[in-house]
Amino acid sequence: MSRLLFALAALLTLAACGGDEPPATPDPAAPPQTADASAAAPPAFDGPPAEITLTPVGETMAYEQTEFTVQPGQTVRLTFRNTATNATMNHNVVVLAAGADANAVGQAAMEAVATDYIPEAMADQILAHTAMAAPGETVTVEFTAPAAGDYTYICTFPGHFMMMKGVMRVAAA
Repeated sequence: MSRLLFALAALLTLAACGGDEPPATPDPAAPPQTADASAAAPPAFDGPPAEITLTPVGETMAYEQTEFTVQPGQTVRLTFRNTATNATMNHNVVVLAAGADANAVGQAAMEAVATDYIPEAMADQILAHTAMAAPGETVTVEFTAPAAGDYTYICTFPGHFMMMKGVMRVAAA
């Protein structure tokens, strides 16, 4: 994306200068960019942030809250309180982009030990994520709600994503 923006900036600079040289072309080695209508920034939201708190269901790999609704452009303050007591029940919340493949992200996360089970190679499929929370810990992430639609959220601790998921609904009031 940064290469595309750079190429566009270079093109605009050349056009503004009125030079006789042909416009710059994108790097052919760069991966193709696809337009994603859901990536368009929603209009600014003129209201308070959405305060969302999620917890696990006891000592299981499930969220107590499997759905919540926010408005497009609204600031979302998402808090995860890990109320589990079993030392093996580490959890996080990863909100996926529209159209993201939850299984692919979850599978890739199992190899992402160095990045706390957030697969850097799939960053374009992740809207926001909390840090990993050990039992008894609370973590928070703040982000802006995207355009209207349904967005899956999962826990990316190894093996959890298959059962530990929910939906963030983004809809105008």
